[in-house]
Amino acid sequence: MPKPQVVIAGAGPAGMMLAYQLVTNGVPVRVLERHPDFEREFRGELIGPSVLPVLDNLGMLPLLVERGLARIDVQRRMFLGRTRRVMLPSGNEPGALVSQPGLLALLHEQCSRYQGYQLDLSTTALRAVRDGDRVVALDVRRGGAEERVEGDVFVACTGRGSKLRQELGVALELETKPDDTLWLRLDLSDATDALPENVDVHMFAEGVVVVLFATTRSRLQIAYSAPGNLGAVRRDLPLLKRELLPRLNEPLRTIVAAKLDGDYESQVLRVSIDRLSRWHVPGLLLLGDAAHTMGPAAAQGLNLAIRDSVVAANHLLDAVASDAPIDVDVFAAIEEERRPEIEAAQAVQQRAYRMVHKPMLVQHLMFSLLGAVMRVKRFAPLPSPPVEPRYAVRPSP
Repeated sequence: MPKPQVVIAGAGPAGMMLAYQLVTNGVPVRVLERHPDFEREFRGELIGPSVLPVLDNLGMLPLLVERGLARIDVQRRMFLGRTRRVMLPSGNEPGALVSQPGLLALLHEQCSRYQGYQLDLSTTALRAVRDGDRVVALDVRRGGAEERVEGDVFVACTGRGSKLRQELGVALELETKPDDTLWLRLDLSDATDALPENVDVHMFAEGVVVVLFATTRSRLQIAYSAPGNLGAVRRDLPLLKRELLPRLNEPLRTIVAAKLDGDYESQVLRVSIDRLSRWHVPGLLLLGDAAHTMGPAAAQGLNLAIRDSVVAANHLLDAVASDAPIDVDVFAAIEEERRPEIEAAQAVQQRAYRMVHKPMLVQHLMFSLLGAVMRVKRFAPLPSPPVEPRYAVRPSP
């Protein structure tokens, strides 16, 4: 029986990880991506302990480290203000900083070794085409013209704001709008000693959070989250300096002040935490932010998207191996397995965003109480549910 043609809209972490697992097991995959390359936008880069074994098992982590695209043994550290370190509720979480563009490019490189893989860049999925109630094709725009892409199974990994997600018309069962985040990326190749070794999260009073970490090519990434119009802060350099610089420690404060007078990259992320009431329609499955948008805290969107792709690949390959149809029952099983972790993670994010709006004294008391409970009860956080690939990557022909 011929393998089904899978069409994936979106070449982000969920889409490319799914494509890699499918194509390396003989399933033809066509990926559609609206951008012209992988070097785009600001992206989460912290891989947590629940995903590192996945990257290792799939053969990605050693290659990323070898190519200088990943740095392991990185911790996420929490501070109240500039200097007081506090314990995270989840305890010590060693992870890795991984260049997301580098990861996506590596996945594409590896997929390209297999027959049946195709990546169409600069191709935007516009709408689903249905035969009855089942999705049988996607209308896409490429090079200023529209065309139709047919397939047997469709997966939307296009994020929360895509036209495809909106056009499907699935209702939201959760929608919250925390404070937006201003992302800055500065070249510190001439001051590498000042780059942080870990991911440092600094909480201040009344909703202000500053996250600092080093990314590839000796760049410093700063995420500044605060109430109000961050677009106006981005456009007003003196205001940006007044808001940001007092929250940095030396010598980074002086270095960043000088860098802000030169060239740097910036973007305002409109933060949302939402969840669709149903993650599939006949013929089409939604994964990652397309199904459940996460805020940027702890790079949860990146990690959960990869875990989504592993579960989805397991179920899809089970159906292929047994010559069973890939239908609503398969999609529902994927959603059923993933939904509990997603709902729990989104609840934690909402509580975290509420906490940062408390006065500094209240934050101090809350973390002091948490630390006392952890010491007395020897608190150990519940591990993430196990997510492991059931199908090994087959050698390329």
